[in-house]
Amino acid sequence: MDRNERLKELRSRMERENIDYFLIPTSDPHMSEYVLDRFKSRVYLTGFTGSAGYALVSQDEALLWTDGRYYVQAERQIDGSEFKLMKWGSEGVPFYDEWLKERVKKGDTIGFNGEITQYGIYAHLKEILGEKANFKFDKDLIGEFWEDRPDFPKGKAFILDEKYTGDNPARRLDFIRDQMEEEDADYLFIPSLADICYVLNLRGYDDLYTPIVVSYLLIDGRDAILFVEENKLDMGVKGYLQKNGIKLASYEDVSDYLRKLTKEDRCWISSNKINTLQYKIIEENSNILDKRMPTEMMKAVKNDIQIENEKLAHIIDGAKVARYLCYMKKNAGKIEMNEYSAEEKLQKYRKEADTYLMDSFKTISAYKGNAAMAHYSATPESHDEITNEGLYLVDSGGQYLEGTTDITRTITLGNPTPEEIRDYTLTLKGHIDLFMAKFLKGTTGTQLDVLARGAMWKEGIDFKHGTGHGVGYCLGVHEGPHSISRSMSINVPLEVGMVVSNEPGIYRENKYGIRIENLLVVTEYKTTQFGEFYRFVNLTMCPYDRELIDTSLLSAEELKYINDYHSEVYKNIQSFMTTEEEKVWLKEATAPIK
Repeated sequence: MDRNERLKELRSRMERENIDYFLIPTSDPHMSEYVLDRFKSRVYLTGFTGSAGYALVSQDEALLWTDGRYYVQAERQIDGSEFKLMKWGSEGVPFYDEWLKERVKKGDTIGFNGEITQYGIYAHLKEILGEKANFKFDKDLIGEFWEDRPDFPKGKAFILDEKYTGDNPARRLDFIRDQMEEEDADYLFIPSLADICYVLNLRGYDDLYTPIVVSYLLIDGRDAILFVEENKLDMGVKGYLQKNGIKLASYEDVSDYLRKLTKEDRCWISSNKINTLQYKIIEENSNILDKRMPTEMMKAVKNDIQIENEKLAHIIDGAKVARYLCYMKKNAGKIEMNEYSAEEKLQKYRKEADTYLMDSFKTISAYKGNAAMAHYSATPESHDEITNEGLYLVDSGGQYLEGTTDITRTITLGNPTPEEIRDYTLTLKGHIDLFMAKFLKGTTGTQLDVLARGAMWKEGIDFKHGTGHGVGYCLGVHEGPHSISRSMSINVPLEVGMVVSNEPGIYRENKYGIRIENLLVVTEYKTTQFGEFYRFVNLTMCPYDRELIDTSLLSAEELKYINDYHSEVYKNIQSFMTTEEEKVWLKEATAPIK
């Protein structure tokens, strides 16, 4: 069944259910960033594989919204289908909610799969459409005709040792219950897989890129019940959970437990972390406290043990990436290679580490014009050959027992042009200028974002993605609630112990893409009569490309930063170089620039 046949099947079921518009988000029952394969309905229907997007279908239109990171990719992947690309964020292009608001007539019905649709989406549509629209969300219409639909993941769980986490579930549950008591909440329901794994020191293999275990967690003043398939847990894991006061129940039983809540109970949930079906069950049976999960800030602020482990993870990972950059520089044009085979080579380096678990996201291995698509993905079937000229961008990361990494490097493989050198240096200036920020306690990432763009803005250049995202500890590589972006809605102050990325970029369509990314940890700077001030410390340990740096565009302070950073990189990773060629390359790559 091709995409147009699938669209026809969906429309047939919409007609049967009297649904006028059917919305397909990018999510699963747990609102995961990396959607579980079984719930990739939008991908199945449209063919678009990017991480962000909404599809909307009526009897005569099929639309796909995605943001600026994916415009080029989406155009290519929906080609040949009925779907039309709606460039979310572009001037004059309404988002799906405004599009519906303009077209929905009184009595029309909007449908969606409530199991995978965030409650906040439903609540927003209900608010803006008022009484004129009806909603149906109790059926998975796409699931009714999904051929060869993937099963639920069956990965085994393990406990992340307290020498890595620096804490245990019993203490974390005590802290959570204190928060519940302050909010007068009888229950806390956690559907978010990363939050559950954080609280319980639980990790697993149910996702390709995030070491999570598919489950739910319900906490009250006395008990904590983990809803999980028992065959995922060996005796050691069960014993650890039991020792820390965790009870077990079947994954499928979670709705039955939620229905046992009463109107005398107050249940704490977060509407942006829960699906519509579960929210409605809780709403019908109890009183709701809708507020950010206490676990979000708990896991965002890393403790001292985690930060020390993260430093080690980034030394291990930085050395792997440095060896890879050496390989690319020495072999491009001499041996046959392409974007996908190169990506496999990098993963091979990472897998050599004893504490490596998995990559932290799908590697972006992008040559020349492909790198202009900020989230391009090479595949075994679709990739470009790599030769000894032009720019190559690699954005990748690893999950280690010691933490989570995310790094982007752009390198020249030969004959860089003046334009490439200028754009690389402007990107590096923004990267450095953000790193060197000193800021008052209470400052948000929105207030710092301009520092990464200032040098580009002077030249009339900008990039469409955020400058930085939070990062989990052996968990999600993109973790809130903090970030560095222009979004005025993200008003979470940066706190000591938070890890955030620093990744400005310049993208020239069909020519090249440049991005430079380090992970930073927020740390104390100084306290004066005016308050507490913070600064950033680099976690990432890997050289920039000296061949692409135009020193005439750098200030003395920026040049000093590069030399100091390269000295630190060399000191930390030189012992991990395995061949004489790698050792010589690293020494040259980190040599002082005069």
